[in-house]
Amino acid sequence: MAEATGAPKRWFPLESNPEVMTTYSRRLGLSEAWSWHDVLSVDDWALEMVPGPVKAVVMLFPIKEATETHRREEKERIEAAGGQEVAPALYYMKQTVGNACGTVGIMHALLNNIEDCTTPDSYIRRYQVGP
Repeated sequence: MAEATGAPKRWFPLESNPEVMTTYSRRLGLSEAWSWHDVLSVDDWALEMVPGPVKAVVMLFPIKEATETHRREEKERIEAAGGQEVAPALYYMKQTVGNACGTVGIMHALLNNIEDCTTPDSYIRRYQVGP
């Protein structure tokens, strides 16, 4: 067993590439009917090139001081309004390990579309049900 070094835990990063993400997702249980695609922009011209229907979007962007400031302000606004109602069926997990953002995004996408997008006897469905 390795000694604890106090260093933050790191995850082997998942390449932000539709083919890699599709292969990884299929190993978790993504149905052959679905796949990941690049979205070049959120402008109409680019969104028109994305095959439909779309069940989930995973966005990749750097965290900067401006995004952290916005996140804090949004949290304060929600708390001041008395919180927010979240659908009980919504799956959410907080990322606590560095470099795991792609994996966490895929988990959110699959688990929030479990009936529509995954195969019946898949790993991701067993994960959802638990031991």
